[in-house]
Amino acid sequence: MKIAIVLNSPNKIDSVLENNVIYTDGGYKNKRYLSNKKTVAVVGDFDTLKKIPKEENVIKLEKEKDFTDGERAVIFAKELGAEEISIYGATGGRIEHVFGNVALLKLASKLSLKAKIIEKDCKIFLCTNEQSFLVKKNTTISLIPYTDECLVSESKGLYYPLKNLTLTKSDTRGISNYSTYENVYLNISKGELLVIINSK
Repeated sequence: MKIAIVLNSPNKIDSVLENNVIYTDGGYKNKRYLSNKKTVAVVGDFDTLKKIPKEENVIKLEKEKDFTDGERAVIFAKELGAEEISIYGATGGRIEHVFGNVALLKLASKLSLKAKIIEKDCKIFLCTNEQSFLVKKNTTISLIPYTDECLVSESKGLYYPLKNLTLTKSDTRGISNYSTYENVYLNISKGELLVIINSK
């Protein structure tokens, strides 16, 4: 099962790929744009929305808690039996929320969930081992280590090839590469890599 998680964001979210949607608190304001989708649940402490949607399946959280609404939504998606999630509304807000929302990709990985962040201007996912993905030619792709070190053994389809290259958190070498083919391949033999595909 695939589930969309719609977070609170200053940007309007009027399109999701999945049929099943979990909203988190203020993200619920986007339901009117997604009326053709099934609302699985609304998760949050509702300090943003300022009301509890009575007609929905609500996962009510305490305001004083040790995790974000988004974190609980990811865990709830796993509890429902999801195998894959897409997270919407992860960028555009306060910078600490953006970092926290990106961390949801790591949480999903720990829960054996395939996950990605989807925005109108980019897609973000966590890459380990071998992975291929389709993009348009000349798409800007940035590769950012999520662990202290990340060894890229091989890449295909990138203008600046990566072969037996160790990327660390203290360098910016992986920023603003771009695709030369529609099929990009990465082989990560150590660590984890954030892949950011820009659609602008």
